[in-house]
Parts: sequence; structure tokens; C-alpha cells
Amino acid sequence: MSPYRIVHTDRAVVPNEIEMGELAASGLDYTFEAIEVQSQEELMRAVADADALMVGFAQIRRPVIEAMSHCKVISRYGIGVDMVDLQAASERGIMVANVPDYCFEEVSNQTMAFLLALNRNLVTENTWVHAGNWGRPPNEPLPARLSKRTVGIVGLGNIGRAVAHKCAAFDVRMVGFDPYVSAEAAEQLGVELMTLDELLRQSDFVCLHVPLTPQTRRLIGAAQFALMKPNAYLINVSRGPVVDQKALYEALVNKQIAGAGLDVLEQEPPAPDEPLLGLENVLLMPHTASTSDEATAQLRRETTRNVIVALKGGLPRSIVNRAGLGLPRA
Repeated sequence: MSPYRIVHTDRAVVPNEIEMGELAASGLDYTFEAIEVQSQEELMRAVADADALMVGFAQIRRPVIEAMSHCKVISRYGIGVDMVDLQAASERGIMVANVPDYCFEEVSNQTMAFLLALNRNLVTENTWVHAGNWGRPPNEPLPARLSKRTVGIVGLGNIGRAVAHKCAAFDVRMVGFDPYVSAEAAEQLGVELMTLDELLRQSDFVCLHVPLTPQTRRLIGAAQFALMKPNAYLINVSRGPVVDQKALYEALVNKQIAGAGLDVLEQEPPAPDEPLLGLENVLLMPHTASTSDEATAQLRRETTRNVIVALKGGLPRSIVNRAGLGLPRA
């Protein structure tokens, strides 16, 4: 029997000693190749005979999946799997696995960092002092007392719930939108469930914690910004395409909302002429909210272990397309 061929599909996460150590200790007969391709056609050729893929942000769409003759598992570095065509993978009997308990602490902390920085005018006042000034910048509004504010949490999954626990320490009012969460479960978090439109009307901070799906793509656009308060802030640490970026820019420059904290953008990295880069009322991070020494080590380890388990004939601990494969719920 030929060695299993394991392909790392892009350099979003460069393999290091963690992946190599897990594979070396696995007892598998394997080859490992990290590739970097520029097109779907190149990707199709490179993975055609792969037994397993380890995926950062490469787009594993139907043509790529159908080009693979005997792939058993696609293991994703992260929680979201929007870059993988789950239906096509299920049709070919390919397990798609993720690391579902990765980075809750880091992303929820980043949400709180954005919230506090926006509330306290942290960046603008830091820039003001570094420029040789003192006191408050002219025409800057006084920050509102945080305990009198309302935080809207869109998506009450693991990260949204972690944000709720942390917001509770600041004694804020919390409202939430999540069609998959019961009012009773939300109440246990101290969150009042309501419609998305009502959440947008009432919230001073709108925090997005949803996966990218056909239902959530451009969930927040011009119509939604029109509902928000002029002193409200948007925080997005989920996926860039959840927000209509052009509509966000218009809402910011027209002062429909006060500002935004963004870890993600529709195009990553952004084009040099991306209009949001020129706005002072936007805090930007380079899609790094999920990172820490501990989280990154867990991610590398668990992504690799998903591959090892699958190639040994087992079921990885988190298979996101269980229903499509006809597997019972875990």
C-alpha cells in the first residue's frame, strides 16, 4: 500500500514542529507536502491524489473536491468552514473536520478590547497625545458611561456566550439575536432575545459572532445601518462578508453610526485604496483576534489529529458534515 499523501493547501498557517511531531508519532506511513498555488486549476492538480487536506483559507470548492480520487478528510485550521463546499464533500464521502473549541477566549477578549477602546476613545486620544497634545481632542464627544449602554450580541454560539459572560462584569444591558437559541437559554446568560431589527435599534454596540453561510452573507447592510443609533458602534470578529463593506463605509462617513471595530474584511488583505483604511473612526485588526500562543498550539495539534484519526479509519471528534454523510449526531 502506498503512503498516505497529506497536503497542506496554503500558507495561511505555515506547518511547524507541532504538526510534524504529531504526524511523526502517529505510526502512519505518509508523505506530507505544503503547497502554495495561485488558482483553482493549480489546486485541483496538486490535490488530485491526496488522502487528506489540511486547509487554512484555500477555497476548496466543488471542482477541487471532484478532482480528488480518494480523499478521506478535509481538516480545517479553525472553527469556520465557509471555504469548503460541504455538500460536494458529503456527496464524495469526505469528512470535513474543524476545531470547534478553538479561540473562544481570544475572540471574546478581542471583542471586549474593541468595545472598551471604542467606548473610551482610546485610539484617537493616544494619537492626539503622541502628536504632542494634551487634554481631550477638540470636538471629541465625551465617552458614555459603559454601565448605561446596551450591547447587542448577534449569534449566541460559544464565542457569543463568552462575550455575554464578560459583558456581565461591566453591568451592561445585553440583548441578543440568534434563531437557534431559546429565550430560556439566553435568559440564563442575562441576555434578552429579540429580532435583529429591534436589536439594531436598541444597541449601542452591535457585536457579530455568526458563521459565514448563505443566510448570514451581508446580514448587515444599508437597511440595517439605517436602523442603528448615530452613537452606536459595530464590532465584527466573525467573517468580513457578513457585513456589506460599502454600506458600512457609507454609514461611517455619513455618521449613521459612530464607528467600528473590525478584525475581518470582505477582501483580505485589503486593497491599498480600501476606503475604510482612511477612516479615523474604524479600528482594524488583520484577522488575528483568534491568536495566542496557547490557541495556536491547540489549533495546529487538533487539525493534525483530525487527519491522523481519519486516516486510521476512525471519526475525528468534530465532523461538521455528519448529516450529509449519514452519520449519527456526536
